[in-house]
Amino acid sequence: MWDAIETIARLEGMTLNSLCAEIDRRRRDIGLTSATRVFIISYYRHLVRSYEGGGPKPNGSLARVVLDTVVGRPVDRMPVLRPTAERGRNLAATGED
Repeated sequence: MWDAIETIARLEGMTLNSLCAEIDRRRRDIGLTSATRVFIISYYRHLVRSYEGGGPKPNGSLARVVLDTVVGRPVDRMPVLRPTAERGRNLAATGED
């Protein structure tokens, strides 16, 4: 998996870190490993189709096309808010939910 993602990053003129960060930004509610695997497979499928003449030729980065169509558009992730220990104690003392 790492060989493939490193090769794609090199072909796209991106750093490995920037490509992984882009996949992470777009992955929605699937795990990063799963999103990376889907991206890699889809990237190579798009590449094969374009060489066979059956797929559209991207204007620019094939990685961006694959990210947009397979992994998804960038999403703003909301941080997961967890109650602090003090907040939990306050809720328990007052009986609030």
